[in-house]
This record gives sequence, structure tokens and C-alpha cells, in this order.
Amino acid sequence: MHILVIGLGNMGKKYLSKLEELGKPPVLCDRDPNKALDNYPFYCHLEDIEEDIGAVIIAVDPKDHVKLAKSFLDQGIPVLLEKPPALTHLEFMQIYHYPDLYISEIESFSTCLSYFPKDVKTLSIERLGKGKGYVSPLWDLAWHDLYLLQIFFKEIEIEYLKVDNVWEIKGKADTVDFTIRVAWEYPNPSRRWVINDGSLVLDFAKEEVWEDGNLIHRGNIDKLGAMVKAFLSGKFDGKSKERALKNIILLEGVKY
Repeated sequence: MHILVIGLGNMGKKYLSKLEELGKPPVLCDRDPNKALDNYPFYCHLEDIEEDIGAVIIAVDPKDHVKLAKSFLDQGIPVLLEKPPALTHLEFMQIYHYPDLYISEIESFSTCLSYFPKDVKTLSIERLGKGKGYVSPLWDLAWHDLYLLQIFFKEIEIEYLKVDNVWEIKGKADTVDFTIRVAWEYPNPSRRWVINDGSLVLDFAKEEVWEDGNLIHRGNIDKLGAMVKAFLSGKFDGKSKERALKNIILLEGVKY
């Protein structure tokens, strides 16, 4: 059985690379014929695919996510859907009930997460990236931190958003106030959580943990590769779609 990758943009190419490393035979689909590769079956139209498909990874414009995912979920084929999986919760509910639906959560495979403390007084997050996404820094970048917050807290609220070169989100995770700073095309990328006024720093870009200025952990993990492997082996966290639904509802309520 083949693994179908739909969309050969930035993320689609990264997924392809991981499938190659895992020795899984991909089939590729993209509306742009110029993205065809000689060594793999390539299609511009899903209806033309001839190979047997065992799983699907979708990494296209989010406005097309639900329609594409549903066509395979209806056949009982597992789908790994890039984030955000939809732009409204009503749209997402069209596929939410399928048991074989999984939503990309790359940062949940970080080695830093086990160092998150039980006693959190302050939390400042920054996710400043070189690239540019489909929707906005809020939906494309802060999305990661919101699903991670759900792992550690029960109730997440967004109370304030300031739109500038760097977007700033303020909210509350249970009783803890947090800020998230996000930006596209930022000259000095950073992905880190600064906890308790800097006494603990989780650096998701470098997979490092710093405590009181001392490096106490450096991880060595391919997060995307680990996620793809978990998806293909049936070990992906089934709660990813629950967290995705909460994220969508949260972000729908933010006006900008």
C-alpha cells in the first residue's frame, strides 16, 4: 500500500522527505504539474490515481482541507491533516467524527515537554518564524502553542490580541496569565517558552532546556519524522482532533 501526499509546498516536501527516510513508497498529488518528480507516481487530479492508498497526508491550503480529507475518510483511509484543519468549527465538524482522522501536532513530540513544571506563575511564549503560512501568524504559528497548552491546562482563554509586525496574544491558562508573540518572516527566528520569569526556558527550536541560565537538557529528535512514524504505525494521539477543535473555537472568537 502507498502513502499519498497531497500538496508539494513547503510542508508537503518535508513529509515526502520523511517518507523517503522511512522507506515508505509515496504517491504524490499537486495541482501544479511542474512539481512532478520522476521517481514517484504523480497526479494533478485525485480521480486519476491508480495505486492502492493505505494512508494520506494532506498539506494544502486549509480552505481545501475538509473536502479532501473527507473523500478518503469516507473510504476508511487514515488521514493526517496539516494544521489548521479547517477555518471554522462548523466546517471541521464535517470530519471530526471519523476515527481515522489525525491533526498535525509536531511540537507534541518535543523532548522539552517533560520539563514543564507543575508550579507555573508566569509564561511568556515566542514563535517567530522565517517562513509564511496560509492564514495568519495567529492561526499558523500560535496554533502550536495553543495545543501544547491544552496538554498542561484544562481551560485556555484568549483575552487580547495586538496586530503589528509581531502579533501579541494575551490570555489565561487556568489561573496562569500567558503571552504569545508570533510573526512571519522574522529575521531572528525563535520558538521558546520562558517560564517563571526566565528561571526555566524550553527552546523548541534547539530542543534545549535551560534552568537558571544552565543547560540541563539537549534533545536529539526528529519531531516531524517521529510524528509521521506514529501516524503510519497507528500510535498517533487520537486526541489531536479534540485539541484542534478547541483551537479553532478559540481562534474563531478572536477579532482582528
